[in-house]
Amino acid sequence: MSGSVTTRVIGSIAEVLITNPERKNAISQDMWGQLDDSIRLVDSNDYVKVVIVHGGDGNFVAGADISEFKDLRQSGQSSHTYDENTEKALLRLRRTSKVTIALIEGYCIGGGVSIAVACDFRIGAANSIYQVPPARLGISYPLGSLSRLVELVGPTNAKWMIFTAARLSAVEAESIGLIRSVASEAIWEYVDDLARQISENAPLSIMATKRVIEALSNGGDSVADVANEMSEKTLSSRDYLEALEAFSQKRQPKFEGR
Repeated sequence: MSGSVTTRVIGSIAEVLITNPERKNAISQDMWGQLDDSIRLVDSNDYVKVVIVHGGDGNFVAGADISEFKDLRQSGQSSHTYDENTEKALLRLRRTSKVTIALIEGYCIGGGVSIAVACDFRIGAANSIYQVPPARLGISYPLGSLSRLVELVGPTNAKWMIFTAARLSAVEAESIGLIRSVASEAIWEYVDDLARQISENAPLSIMATKRVIEALSNGGDSVADVANEMSEKTLSSRDYLEALEAFSQKRQPKFEGR
């Protein structure tokens, strides 16, 4: 088996590494399952506050492993099953209570864009390249990935990316909102500083915001219920009392996520 997704936890920050060096980290069906397992693992770790998702050997993810398509996407039903398996991992990534940051170097193609867009933030190196190429493969972009892309960059930009299958530079990707910012130098230092800044804040507040934004994205009448539930949860937390005490004592709060 080639390719793997591994997890390393250092304090409050977890790193999820996607690696398949022979294929520029193209992600196989088995690796999608490993990604799902990795996110489930960090989501259950109360000490982890931020997850950095990245690829090895200078690339993020150069798409799905096309060598599997003949066997795994040869009909409408098999393609549907394939997309269901990938969407399971992507939804796990999208809905985790942790803050997720995609650290993008080199190629971020197709399935790589899907992974990046499922994260809370995307930081691109100056050499990063972005492409959504289903029109070159004669297939449609999966519904979940397409809806998240449209939500992020808007319908016109999503259509342009897919209809042309053009490759975008980091600057172009930033200009349409595909990535949050370009780290021209020392991307790891940039992302590490961002992760540590986030990890100093209250996890319950961050989780509450993620839950409410997810409800807003999904629409429906439950948004107010989710917002009220999250408000009650944070106001009754020990972290809220700690924040008030820290303010009165003129010190930095120490949040525990409870």
